[in-house]
Amino acid sequence: MKKILFVLSVLCVGFASGQSQEIVPGDSIPWELRKQSFIYNSAKMFNDPVVARTALYSLLAENPGNTALYDSLAILYYEYNQNISAALVAQQSLRINPQNQFAMEVAAAAFDNAGVKGRALDNYEKLYLANGDINTLYKISFLQFELARYAEANTSLDIIIGDPQSDEATITFPTADGAGQDVKLKIAAHRVKAMILEKKGDIDGAKAKYLEVLEMKPGFQIVQQQLRELTKPKESGE
Repeated sequence: MKKILFVLSVLCVGFASGQSQEIVPGDSIPWELRKQSFIYNSAKMFNDPVVARTALYSLLAENPGNTALYDSLAILYYEYNQNISAALVAQQSLRINPQNQFAMEVAAAAFDNAGVKGRALDNYEKLYLANGDINTLYKISFLQFELARYAEANTSLDIIIGDPQSDEATITFPTADGAGQDVKLKIAAHRVKAMILEKKGDIDGAKAKYLEVLEMKPGFQIVQQQLRELTKPKESGE
């Protein structure tokens, strides 16, 4: 993100102060780039995503190999929930620079939001190979769970649980009052293990695991709800 803002701010230098169309001595930035950069930044300031996107496309026409511009366009689509467009633009950025971690993350998150779980997993796996971050690995484990790849998910969760960083990193879970609840990544990983047991039909094992999670984090609201649902008596006819 910092890279994107830096590139666009550099392109825009001088324009906002009322500079003429002539290139400043020693300045090689073309006038059209300055103009479109100013339009982009102004449109962002005034919350006009359509104009901002148009300016970015104009900039890309002049700089088709500039990954920062593709990243800017991808995040702009993402911010306005146009997830497929965000993912496709991020993929184009990755074609130019396969090591672009920002584009990997945008593509992964956008595909996930769009329900394209397999493509989301592919991009998160690439990102994890690049950054080694256990937060990324947690996202991988959850997607593996959603895709019913339980053995792979358990392997990922074991790595998280065994990593000392999982005692420091936290995830915020929703709560009834909307305030959110911070939970250590290690405990969150144990919760997913309980969910895997439940999905596989091991109700007793899942119940024991949920209770284990609640011993680690008393008052963990979402787990309390999952445990209530798990142990709720079945209605007749179900």
